Amino acid sequence: MKNYIYLFLLSILLLTGCDNKKNSQSSSDETPTTNQNNEVSTNTQNDTTDKTTGTTNNNEDNTIKSSNDNKSQLPTQVTNSYLFHTEPELLPNKKLIKQQTIQSSDKKSINYNDKGYVKDYDLEGLYGEINYDTAKYIYGMKDTRNSYDITFDESKNIIGMKNSNDEIVAISEFDEQGRLVETTLSNFADNNINFTSKVIYENDLVEQVLYNAYVKMDDKKQLPVLVREKDIIYNADKQLEKTITRTFKLSAKGEVIINDKNEQELESTETCSYSEYNQNNDWTKAVCETTGNGSSKINLTRTIEYL
Repeated sequence: MKNYIYLFLLSILLLTGCDNKKNSQSSSDETPTTNQNNEVSTNTQNDTTDKTTGTTNNNEDNTIKSSNDNKSQLPTQVTNSYLFHTEPELLPNKKLIKQQTIQSSDKKSINYNDKGYVKDYDLEGLYGEINYDTAKYIYGMKDTRNSYDITFDESKNIIGMKNSNDEIVAISEFDEQGRLVETTLSNFADNNINFTSKVIYENDLVEQVLYNAYVKMDDKKQLPVLVREKDIIYNADKQLEKTITRTFKLSAKGEVIINDKNEQELESTETCSYSEYNQNNDWTKAVCETTGNGSSKINLTRTIEYL
């Protein structure tokens, strides 16, 4: 669903987007309410995360129920893990996932540990692995991978990362409920692009995501190269129904262009419609249409194995 075209002007692929399609996609985010940690330490903390041992149809242990009603609700830490590494479209509706693959003309696969946190992924050759025991993040392409030191909080949320030069490359911020609301990547993967994603919630659901990317010009200036927003729409049963991703057209100065109707001009709009929900209310089919720059239409098939 998402193409990294704008973010990866300089041939880098950041962590936002699992279901991307070359030359045809977009993404979005929103602003946080409360910051949690702006300083990152590199102390490795102990972890109780084990390798996934569940099967496709485990029991109710992996279906989380709200104490207030009978509607399923994912643990906050699971949602945070998905939002840090991938896209809200890939979140499970209620039952924890062991593995999922997204198939179009290409294949993306993501694996999860026994707590439902992202463990590793392969997105068309872009590889990532999170070791919760050693607090290491391995990231890169097939033959070129970098290692980063992770700082976890007590719930194994990633609050920051540093590279081998002890430079901060990632910072996460959370609201009062412990939900991830903003991620900032700075010079991640040895590039000069800074990237932020901001998440807006409506009750317990992700409603919007805003993405911004900047090229660092000097110590004080950075040029916007991407402004993108994604709206997430659910049906009455809280199943993912549609996402609309708008990428805005920027001037040479990095400002969103306003047309003569006083409207923000769009570079492209991607609309994805989701269908064929399984017994756990997760979508298994999608159609994504992009209009504007790089117009296209693609079909997606999602295969899920549950814990």
